[in-house]
Amino acid sequence: MTPSPASRFGGFAAGHFVVTAICAPLLFCLPYFFDTAVTPMGGVCMMALYLPAGWIVSALRGWERPVPKDGLKAVLCPALFAWGWALAGWLLALNGQYLPPWGIVGIYMLLSTCFLAAPSFVLMLNSLDQIADVTVWNAFGPAWYGCIFLAGLLPPLLFFLGSLLPHGGKADFPQQRRGFSG
Repeated sequence: MTPSPASRFGGFAAGHFVVTAICAPLLFCLPYFFDTAVTPMGGVCMMALYLPAGWIVSALRGWERPVPKDGLKAVLCPALFAWGWALAGWLLALNGQYLPPWGIVGIYMLLSTCFLAAPSFVLMLNSLDQIADVTVWNAFGPAWYGCIFLAGLLPPLLFFLGSLLPHGGKADFPQQRRGFSG
């Protein structure tokens, strides 16, 4: 079945929140793993979980390979949503010196990605190692903005690539039988 862009977006959202539910406890519930998780390799491992998530969602929903235009939409729709969230949070945080209540809202929007998009949050934390003084707003340079771009693009791209892996659809997963055989 060829899914609609809305169906692909919903499938990505489902897979994305499962990946986040797997990764977020590594950051908070298991303090021992925090040092390991918030490294470039930890971020790569977390991002790599989007490949099997895409394959599983694609197999469960019986998706076929999309035409290039639909594939582009499948990657860009979630990426644009993530970039919009990051941009809104960043702009509110930057303007917090002029509008203090909105600055706090912006900071909370950015920090909420820890629970809404843990792999992207780890990528952003890794970029902060490049910044000498995080209290100076103009210190955020190309590495920071490059990571914002990648944090929005990589999850839907990897999910989409995972959905392109071969599968037999729902036949790959055993069906539950109801009742008893006699």
